[in-house]
Amino acid sequence: MPVAIIDSGVDLTHPDLTRRLLPGYNVLADDRSPNDENGHGTHVAGIIASQPNNGEGVAGMTWFNPIMAVKALNADGYGTSIDVAKGIRWAVDHGAKVINLSLGNYQPSSVLEEAIRYADAHDVVLVAASGNDSTSQASFPAAYPEVISVGAVNPDLSYALYSNYGDYVDVVAPGTNIASTFAGHRYAALSGTSMAAPHVTALAALIRSVNPRLSNDEVRDIILESADDLGDRGKDPYYGYGLINVYRALELAKQ
Repeated sequence: MPVAIIDSGVDLTHPDLTRRLLPGYNVLADDRSPNDENGHGTHVAGIIASQPNNGEGVAGMTWFNPIMAVKALNADGYGTSIDVAKGIRWAVDHGAKVINLSLGNYQPSSVLEEAIRYADAHDVVLVAASGNDSTSQASFPAAYPEVISVGAVNPDLSYALYSNYGDYVDVVAPGTNIASTFAGHRYAALSGTSMAAPHVTALAALIRSVNPRLSNDEVRDIILESADDLGDRGKDPYYGYGLINVYRALELAKQ
């Protein structure tokens, strides 16, 4: 089940990622070389797919799921809603079944919303970071109803103070001091909802691998239903439905 990462690209020669890469796309240059000049996308990619059991660096959450890097953010880590929307459509048209969006801003965009709906209509699971400004202001694309919005928790499972909150947060995942791959064949520990989202993306990819018959809505329901409730009972603005539970989600997916 291919996973697309709409981000700053990926270090295409990183020894922990090279064996997992499908052909990608650089929206900014309109070519097939989505090399990462920032590091953010490479870090996200490693959380999902860093090669396990190779005596190198770190291990991602998935073992075999291929990833496609779609570069829509520049060397400074910034991009436009139009470029992100183009990246989403490219990923859908090239077979992505799960899309990670560790990005966002506070201005809704009709172009971006149409791309999200396009992906949803094509049975793609969409996962986005809720944002890192400790605000309840809705961040897009995370706040669109078709998207699984991910907040962050600390290693002790406490709510990460940088993480955005609000009714649009669906689940939380580890986001603080996450070690992963980085540009230039390096490794780094970073914090943010950008690091939490790929944990959920990887889980969605695993669910679809275990049971390819499941629709994107069914995958989403399994992730929410299997989460460990944290904070106030039931869904709350800080933890959503709770912390993802990989084992329980995959057990549900097999049924």
